[in-house]
Amino acid sequence: MGIELTNNSKEICDEGEIIKVATFALEKMGIHPDSELSITLVDEEEIEKLHVQWMDLPGPTDVLSFPMDMPETKSDVVTLGDIVIAPAVAAQQAASQAVSAAASARAGACFLFWCRT
Repeated sequence: MGIELTNNSKEICDEGEIIKVATFALEKMGIHPDSELSITLVDEEEIEKLHVQWMDLPGPTDVLSFPMDMPETKSDVVTLGDIVIAPAVAAQQAASQAVSAAASARAGACFLFWCRT
């Protein structure tokens, strides 16, 4: 699985765990292992800008997904798209809902796949 993770946030995250969880989710969904996915970690300000721009909703969110190509069959190798995670927002949610950045990555990966239907 070609998963690229870029940390543009000021947060120290377990990037290996985020990639591991996203890989697990994509494998469970039957995504071809040569498919590509981009995960970017951003600060609250950046996720809020994206949330307003793409969802027309105010305030920050923990994760946004931007699907690109979706496989028609399990043998299709595609560029799945981008998942943007705000670790600080995910951490705030973790305090109240037990949600981690890795769980946000899993949710984003699932959302990419659901968008194709």
